[in-house]
Amino acid sequence: MITPQTLVNDSIKLVSLPDIYVSLNNVLKNPDYSMSDVAMVIGHDPALTSRLLKIVNSPFYGLVSHVDSITHAINLLGTRQIHDLALATSIVNSFSGFHNDIISMYDYWFNSVYCAVSCQLLAYHYKDIDTERPFVAGLLHDIGHLVMYQEIPDESRPTILLAKEKGIELYLAERELLSFDYAQVGAELMRVWALPESLYRVTEFQNEPDKVDQFSLETAIVHMAALLARAAISKQEVTESSLPIHPVCWEITGLTPDILSIIKQEADQQVVMAMDLLVAKTKHA
Repeated sequence: MITPQTLVNDSIKLVSLPDIYVSLNNVLKNPDYSMSDVAMVIGHDPALTSRLLKIVNSPFYGLVSHVDSITHAINLLGTRQIHDLALATSIVNSFSGFHNDIISMYDYWFNSVYCAVSCQLLAYHYKDIDTERPFVAGLLHDIGHLVMYQEIPDESRPTILLAKEKGIELYLAERELLSFDYAQVGAELMRVWALPESLYRVTEFQNEPDKVDQFSLETAIVHMAALLARAAISKQEVTESSLPIHPVCWEITGLTPDILSIIKQEADQQVVMAMDLLVAKTKHA
C-alpha cells in the first residue's frame, strides 16, 4: 500500500538535504552559537556562498551597500533569514536533477517561485511575521508533487485527469484515487528532513486552512499565494469569485480582492528575477 511515508522513504534515497545545510542547522540548534559560527559553516561551501551573496545583492533585497561576505549578510539580515535562504537554495539544487513526463521542471519551478514571491509580498502587510519564512513555505508548497511524479507517475496521472473531468481541486482527486494528497507527502518529507514545524504544518494544511491549529496566518498566506500563482499561469483575473479562496483566509488576513490584484501585479514583475536567482540552470521545456 502506498502512503506518504513509504513514498518519502523511497524518495529520500534519491534526494536529501546537502550536508552543508545539515551542518548549518546543527549550529543554529546550539543556543550558544555565534554569527561567526554560521559564517564559517556556509563559507565551507563556495557554491552556496556565491548563490546567497548573489541573492542578497540583487534588486530583490534593495540593499543600499554591496554585501561582500556572508558575515556582512548575516549582520544585515540575521541568522534566521540566512538560514531560510540557504534552505531554499539547497532544496532547489537538490531537486535540480529530477525529470518526469507529467510536468516540465520549468513550469513546476515557475509556479513554485511565483507562489514564493506572492507569499513574501503578502507577508509584507504584517509587521509581526518574518517575510523570509513565508517565501520558503511558498517555494516548497508543491514539493510533494515532485516526489509523487518521480516515484509513482503512473498512479499520479489519473488524478490529474479526474480533477479535470470532475472540475474539482487536484488534492481532492488525489485523495479519491490514492487516499492521500501532495500536501501530505510534502509535509512528510519536511518532517523527515527535520525542517521547522512552521513549514510542514503550513504545507500539510494549505488546502484546508480552516483545519490548521497553528500558524493560521502563514497557512492562509500560502493558500492565497498558490491560487495567485495559478491565476498568473492561466492568465486569470483576480476577483473574489474567480479564485476559490477559502473564506477563513479573508477573515484571518483581512485582505481584499483589490489588494490581491495589486500583489499579483507586483509578483508578475518580480518572478522573472526570482527565477533567475533561484533556478538559473532550469531551461524552459
